[in-house]
Amino acid sequence: MRRWRSYYFFGVPVVVLIVSFQYPRVNESVHSVFSTLARPAVVLGSSVRDGLYAIRYQSGNFLDAVGKQREYLARIQELEGQLVRFREMDRENQRLKKLLNFSLPLATRTIGVRVIGEDVTPWKKIVLLDKGSRNDLKKDMAVVVPEGLVGRILEVEPYTAHTILLLDPDSRVSALTATSRAQGIVAGIGTDKLQMKYLALDAEIEVGEDVTTSGIGSVFPKGLQIGKIEAIERDSDGLHLLALVKPAVSFSKLEEVLCIVSSPQK
Repeated sequence: MRRWRSYYFFGVPVVVLIVSFQYPRVNESVHSVFSTLARPAVVLGSSVRDGLYAIRYQSGNFLDAVGKQREYLARIQELEGQLVRFREMDRENQRLKKLLNFSLPLATRTIGVRVIGEDVTPWKKIVLLDKGSRNDLKKDMAVVVPEGLVGRILEVEPYTAHTILLLDPDSRVSALTATSRAQGIVAGIGTDKLQMKYLALDAEIEVGEDVTTSGIGSVFPKGLQIGKIEAIERDSDGLHLLALVKPAVSFSKLEEVLCIVSSPQK
């Protein structure tokens, strides 16, 4: 039985070929029927092939787009970083230009330095400068900015220096009111305000008056801005007036300062 089946497999194609050659019309009919029956499969196969090609093409474009998006995002981040740096450089240049213009009328040599640190102790107001004795900085040099007096150098090391700010409770400056010409001592109280002590009871001081350095002593030149009078009251001893002074300098924003090498009097 299996042998006859093998004959069928060989015989049927032979019969089909003979019929095809002997009867062309039958061949054409069979070909037409086969084409008609096979057309949906051919169309479906073509559609599947085109779909696969389209998917492959779109996948390639998608992967390229993802890669370019990552590249563009990295470039945008780089440009944003550069923009931040350029803006910071512009702000720094403006501050330095302002500092330079301020140093010219001082009629004395100054040394520009940067603030690179501060004392973490709450009751001390001390900042660290990026220059020291190797750059001619010395103890008790006055430290200023265009807005006014910052303080004085407290300690000097070869490459750094510590500056005590006006806000420090240990800070003392001989001062003078601009209009009434009353003299006193400006001292820090550990807050963002200052006190002007030992003012005469008959001093005609007014709120809003400017307070400047008096030039008494050898540390601070005369005429440096300290702040403005905010309030006036009688001292606890009853012998003097006590004034509350708002500093001219914003001590929380110190970045670059000038150290006065010698006062104009000298």
